[in-house]
Amino acid sequence: MRGDFLEQFTNKAYNKQRYGHAANEPSKGHVEEDKLNPAGQPNATMFTAFTFNGYEDKLPKIQAMTDFFKFNLEEKFTKKLDDQMPNDQLMWHIDNLPGQPTKELVYSKEFKYQTPDKLRILIMLEDHEPGQIAQFGNIVYTQWKAGTIFTWDWSTLPHVTWNGSWYKRMALQLTGSGSEETWSIVNAGNTDTKYSI
Repeated sequence: MRGDFLEQFTNKAYNKQRYGHAANEPSKGHVEEDKLNPAGQPNATMFTAFTFNGYEDKLPKIQAMTDFFKFNLEEKFTKKLDDQMPNDQLMWHIDNLPGQPTKELVYSKEFKYQTPDKLRILIMLEDHEPGQIAQFGNIVYTQWKAGTIFTWDWSTLPHVTWNGSWYKRMALQLTGSGSEETWSIVNAGNTDTKYSI
């Protein structure tokens, strides 16, 4: 799949992201958030991404997975493939909050919670390789299989992904407003649930 669409994938730097679904806006040029990362590289690549609008017929399995969750398409919806290359990392963050997710920021009066209908789903498209991690709160996940689905309280839960392996890590990320059917699927799911798509 990668080989057919390589020219469509673009590098995404941490401090250049759009925060398209976040309720909290970044500072102009991400300047204030970058100040909180003086020892790091705020312009480091998080992953390469391909927002595949217009390519649905060329990615029928990926589109079938997308359709399965029945997001409310009358609201803003994003579907993209994230290819995290070896050494790419998305540092400790909250998707709804630009910059460092400090307790002070999250508990401040200025912090805006995401609307409760919004959710993000991450589907791993390849088996885990040693050195790849996804951490949500204080729980670190490894050993996933292709098809493993993660969803979390992305408005407030800090998390991180990192590819310290020798292989690329492809995932499908879906973000938007869930329909009643979406929430029924999500609420009924658990670690033993299997879907046939």
